[in-house]
Amino acid sequence: MLEHLSIQQRFRLLLVVSLACFALCGVIVYRTLAEIRVNGPIYERIMQGQDLVADILPPPAYLVESYLVALQLADADAEHARPLIKRMQAAELTYQQRHSYWLAQGLSGELGEKFLKQSHALALEFYAAAFGQLIPALQAGDDVLARRTLARLGATYEQQRQVIGHVVALARQRNAADELAARERVQMMAWSLGAVFVLIVGVFVLIFNTVRRSIADPILDALKITQSVAGGNWSQHIHADARGEAGRLLQAIRDIVKNTQTEIVKAEKMAALGSLVAGVSHELNTPVGNGLMAVSTLSEDLRTFRSKMQDGLKRSMLDDFLHSVEVGADLAMRNLQRAAELMSSFKQVAADRASSQRRRFLLHQVVHETQMTLQPMLKRANCQVVLDVPAALQLDSFPGPLGQVITNLIENAAKHGLDGCGGVITLNAWPVGESLVTISVSDCGKGIAPELHSHVFEPFYTTRLGQGGSGLGLHIAHNIVYQILGGTVELTSSVGNGARFDVTIPLVAP
Repeated sequence: MLEHLSIQQRFRLLLVVSLACFALCGVIVYRTLAEIRVNGPIYERIMQGQDLVADILPPPAYLVESYLVALQLADADAEHARPLIKRMQAAELTYQQRHSYWLAQGLSGELGEKFLKQSHALALEFYAAAFGQLIPALQAGDDVLARRTLARLGATYEQQRQVIGHVVALARQRNAADELAARERVQMMAWSLGAVFVLIVGVFVLIFNTVRRSIADPILDALKITQSVAGGNWSQHIHADARGEAGRLLQAIRDIVKNTQTEIVKAEKMAALGSLVAGVSHELNTPVGNGLMAVSTLSEDLRTFRSKMQDGLKRSMLDDFLHSVEVGADLAMRNLQRAAELMSSFKQVAADRASSQRRRFLLHQVVHETQMTLQPMLKRANCQVVLDVPAALQLDSFPGPLGQVITNLIENAAKHGLDGCGGVITLNAWPVGESLVTISVSDCGKGIAPELHSHVFEPFYTTRLGQGGSGLGLHIAHNIVYQILGGTVELTSSVGNGARFDVTIPLVAP
């Protein structure tokens, strides 16, 4: 999903998403606290309801004091009536002030209807009757009108008290609803924060997995690969399927390893040819040295014979000279023939390896020439190669690459199969049908465990890393068989029972 973005862009996206999630949490918390905080809207409604209940139950909104003053006026004389009238006037003024205050508070709904209208209308009716009828009747001495007005005030007071009771019930009900709304709001905030937290965790997990998969894992793979290559293990399977900078890094490492492997394989082939030259040169040293020694001895015997001829030629002297010549010539001839045979094999093998030209050849001849070039190595390894190749098998193929395959298989058997302890290596060949031939190289060595069969042809895979094994011999042989000779190679082996490599190639190469 994020593979088309660069590493820098991915980290910027991670930062933006993180800040957005934290900002969302902050908005939810702020809005919730703004509603339920002290002096917030819900808090104000709750406190308003409590103030309303506290304000209307006692005087002045509740007309207890005014009604008690009216009752006292009915029994008071003129002297005591004046302070009571003043108390009634003060109670009315206080009521009007409180009513104006609550009118400004903006009470709405049934609560405002009951308190600001019904209760207020009854209070105005009460005070109008008290100041307009009761007090003038008492001052005029009209007891009948005063008692009738007082009864009317009592009825108004009871009605207003019932309305006030209803207002108190409504205020408490509203307070309970506001408190419930506050609790629900807090609970909703908790659920919202929980959901946002889960969302944040999910986003972070998604981004983390994306970053890990597209950045961290390729970088760790690159680190492991470079460490393994630095340690000498070149058998690395590099899958550069990541995109972006990490993918390009793995691609570059893969190209470097691939190019280096190619160069090392080339160097290994040249080293094998150099080893062939060195081995044949060393092998030529013995017959050439022996021939030189025989010729030198003949030359010395000839000078001795000539010097002795001046004193007279005897029969015994001639016989000794002839015997010396015969032995020296025979020794020189045999060693020179050996050297000539080695040179002939080396020339043909070297020409085939260098040119890799296609030509017709007899299989047994190529096998014999290859074996001759391997004699120095086989002597050092105390190994013997037994050949069983039909003389009539003729191929139209590439003798140089085929000789390289045979060389690598025999060297692998001597170094790894027999582990340098000596033994017999058998090379057999037989036709398969009319168009194929199988060449089998087997040994009686320690064998190869079954779980290693799938790795033996991998480049740089060797059980003797750091002990003279490069891990390229079987890999080169495998590639030559499949890519040049157009055949197959199969391994049959088990621990303790030796190993056998069967190379099946067409008589006519593709």
